[in-house]
Amino acid sequence: MIDELLRRQGELQAEADAVVADLGLDVLLSALGEPVRTGSSALGLMVVPDIDITVACPSLDVDAVVGVAARLARHERVRVVQFRKDEGHWNTEPDAYPDGLYLGLKYRDGAGPEWNADIWFVDEPARQPDLGHVRALPERITPEARAAILLIKHSRPDYRSYDVYRSVLDDGVRTPVDYDRWRVTHGQ
Repeated sequence: MIDELLRRQGELQAEADAVVADLGLDVLLSALGEPVRTGSSALGLMVVPDIDITVACPSLDVDAVVGVAARLARHERVRVVQFRKDEGHWNTEPDAYPDGLYLGLKYRDGAGPEWNADIWFVDEPARQPDLGHVRALPERITPEARAAILLIKHSRPDYRSYDVYRSVLDDGVRTPVDYDRWRVTHGQ
């Protein structure tokens, strides 16, 4: 099963790169700041068609982000574009996350799977957890840890990926059953 999960991860990784290229996200998002791929598509830990990008911006500009949303909405393979404002009183977790603007996309190329893309625009990148994760985690992901993470994520697709990463990298969890126990002992 691990070989199949690793093969599928590689396929999803290549498809994620193709989606980002087809949408022209590197160029489009660079006009607003510095786009950084985060999450499973940055870490080589993909089990579902999902892309996460955080754009470190000099300032939050609603008009500019809505302009990006409008351009993406016109793309023939984009079905949904969602905008959300998480700044000021709309930021419900200001101690955990900086103010930000969000775009959610649904993308499909032909008969393939529907892709989800989450794009965050933040002006305090040092406070954005996913940017810290993408810097700190790669050196900790050994082949054994990668296999365990993929197995757990595949078996428990509804759980937060970062919790799976923590359980494997910090506490040595290696199986879905061990992960279930870990969740109980960590108040999950």
